[in-house]
Amino acid sequence: MVGIWRKRFEMQAFHLFVFVVLGAVQFWFIKHLPLGRGQAWGVTTMEWVAWSWIFAGLFQFWVAFFWRMELHGGWVNRTFGKAGFVIHQIGYGVLGLTRFVMLIPICISTRATLPLSPMLSIAIIVITTPPIIWALYSATVYFGFARAAGADHFRPEFRQKGFEKKGMYKYVPNVMYSVALFGLYHAGLLWLSSLGLIVIACHHLFVWTHYFCTEKPDMKEIYG
Repeated sequence: MVGIWRKRFEMQAFHLFVFVVLGAVQFWFIKHLPLGRGQAWGVTTMEWVAWSWIFAGLFQFWVAFFWRMELHGGWVNRTFGKAGFVIHQIGYGVLGLTRFVMLIPICISTRATLPLSPMLSIAIIVITTPPIIWALYSATVYFGFARAAGADHFRPEFRQKGFEKKGMYKYVPNVMYSVALFGLYHAGLLWLSSLGLIVIACHHLFVWTHYFCTEKPDMKEIYG
């Protein structure tokens, strides 16, 4: 029993530590960055950042909880049956989408604070859009939402599929984290928001923290 709980919490203390540190970094910049405070739709930048970061934590620890509780002991399926994975998918989709959508008002509330030419900003967006679209297409068509949500933790048949090698996955092992998430930076570039880019970078780093603290150890457990 002790061994199971040790595996369930593997790397999660570091996961929480990074969450606290990156959250502190964002609020330090809000306090010290010129024009780092504003408002969008009646809500202050500080509040948007706080809520976005809260949802980032809820999302990643929701995933860690469901993945680990099922992988080590089968608690989710034993408790909820087939509905367990559906419940997880709903939380995965809603929390994940919410955390990233909230980046838009952060950028809007601190717009025109990035010392970058609008033409150069648009050029960067145009140049980086094709690989991001290809990454999203590959993730949607070849990988799928169920596998992204961790279906291999819940359903044995998904473990037989192995690692995806179609589309961009042929060249980039982790398409979503390595390429697709760079689309988030487009919001900061579009509204020329310096704080927006900082917050987005923190979210991106935290997603990679999820990979190293939760996903990678789980893949080792599942696939050897």
